[in-house]
Amino acid sequence: MKMAAMKLKEQDTRDFSEIVDQRRKRLKGRDWYAIRAAPGTQRMARYVDDAPVHRVGESIIERNLRNEGISVYMPAYWYESIHHRNRKVIQRRLPLLVGYAFVNLENLNFEKVRDVDGVVCFLRSELGPIRFSGDDLSIIAAEELSRRQEFRRQRITRIQSETAGQVMQLRGNLRKILPKGRGNRINLKDQALIAIKGMKPEMQSKVMGMLLQLEQLEAYEGLETIDRVA
Repeated sequence: MKMAAMKLKEQDTRDFSEIVDQRRKRLKGRDWYAIRAAPGTQRMARYVDDAPVHRVGESIIERNLRNEGISVYMPAYWYESIHHRNRKVIQRRLPLLVGYAFVNLENLNFEKVRDVDGVVCFLRSELGPIRFSGDDLSIIAAEELSRRQEFRRQRITRIQSETAGQVMQLRGNLRKILPKGRGNRINLKDQALIAIKGMKPEMQSKVMGMLLQLEQLEAYEGLETIDRVA
């Protein structure tokens, strides 16, 4: 388990570095304009099957703009909670700047953006919509990526803890089934494979299923992707 955890953290560091590079490339050398998003449009849009990774968890305002071919950057972070009744893990993507997002307009087509559902207005000065460079947004992006890294660490810790708990529970259940008096030098799984020969078919199937689950948990080295870059 310790070796799997080390490999997991090494992979996590490499993946995070790639996300940082991707975000910098998306912001570098571009002119961005801040828009005011209508209330409720920064919540996560309805899930779409086979959505590309960079659009997983996108908000309603992001989806509306992208569907019109408009490049959008909404600084956000992922939040994870446990349902108090069914203990199901719930993940939400929340805006870092409530009420605001940024659009990149190569042709300065402001009216096209204003016509998108959910766009209230541009952030303006006396001279018109305020322009932000990629460097201007780098501070916001740094905070966003810092929160993303913390989310990754928390999720890895939770998954590792859950995996260890499941392993302990399976081992405990196996001990209840197997004959008493197992010597300390005999591996629990080896004893199960020896004892299974004298069991009834139904019990054999049950023990084999438990052994398979145990093997999968102890060999676990990966995480479901959480590099969401919507």
